[in-house]
Amino acid sequence: MSICLCIFVMNHSWAQQTSSASYIPTVLPTDTTQLWIASGDETKDTVIIVGEGGPKFCLDFESSGRVYWEYLPNSKNYYYAIIHQASTYNKSIFNAKDFTLEDAVFEVDQTAEMMYRAIKYFKDRGKYVVVFGHSYSAWVIPNYLSTRPSLADKYIITGGRFDADSTQIAYKLKGINVGFAEDGVTLNIPDVDEAPNPYRTVRYWQIRETKEMLKYTIGKPRYTELLANVDLSNLVFYYGEHDQNVGQPSAKEIAFLMAKNATVVGVATDHYDIWMKVVDAFRDGSLEL
Repeated sequence: MSICLCIFVMNHSWAQQTSSASYIPTVLPTDTTQLWIASGDETKDTVIIVGEGGPKFCLDFESSGRVYWEYLPNSKNYYYAIIHQASTYNKSIFNAKDFTLEDAVFEVDQTAEMMYRAIKYFKDRGKYVVVFGHSYSAWVIPNYLSTRPSLADKYIITGGRFDADSTQIAYKLKGINVGFAEDGVTLNIPDVDEAPNPYRTVRYWQIRETKEMLKYTIGKPRYTELLANVDLSNLVFYYGEHDQNVGQPSAKEIAFLMAKNATVVGVATDHYDIWMKVVDAFRDGSLEL
C-alpha cells in the first residue's frame, strides 16, 4: 500500500476513478458545539470527551450510536462529547486528489485545535473534563498537549505512543501501512516489490495514501522531547503488550512517562481490546476518574 502501488494503477483511468473535487482547508465553526456529537445529560458535572481512532471519514458514533465508555460504572452520570477529527468534520480531505503533506500538517493542527476548543468550552462552564483518546486520538492528545495549554482534568490514552517507531513512520510517509508482529515489538517489513491487489480500486489507494499522510504527520514528532516541560501527572497511559498497530512503547517512552508522574499500565492484550481492560480497571476500583 504505497505510493508506488498507486502509480501502478494510474494507467487504469486515474482521473475517472477518483474524485475530481479539490481539497478545501478546514474552517472551524463559530459554534463550538458543532465540533462533537453529544450523548447524555448535559447538566451532569463530569464530561467525557471521546477521541476515536482514525483518521476516518465519519465517527463510529455517528453511524453506530455507541461508544466504548458506556460500559464504565456510573456511566449515566457522565455527559459524552465524541469529538470530531478534521477528516470527519471536513469531508473534502478524503474526497480530494490534491491533498498534500503540507495540507496534512495543517489538518493535524486543526484536529488538535478541535480538542482544545472542546475542553475549553466545558471547562469554561465549570465541568470536570476527562479526555479519552484511542489509536489515532491517542496521538492527538500529546499533539494537543505539546502545542496548546493543558486544560482537562484528566487524560486517558489507549493504543498510542509518545515516540513512534522510526521505521514504521518512515513507511507511512511512503503511503505504506506497516504493523507489528504479535509480540508487539517486531516490525513486519513489507515487500514493496510485490504486485498490488488487483481488486483494490484507485480510489482505495488514494484514501490509503491520505490516511498514511495524516498518520505520518501526527506520529513524526518526538513527544518525549516536546512534552519535557509539560505536567503529565494527570495522564493515564494504557498500552497493549501485543499491539500490532503501533507496537509496544519503548523503555525510553515508559521511563519518560514515569518520570513525569503519569500512570503507566501495560496489559496482555492487542490494540483493539485494550478498552475492555480500562473498563475493568474502573470497575474494580484500580482506576478512577
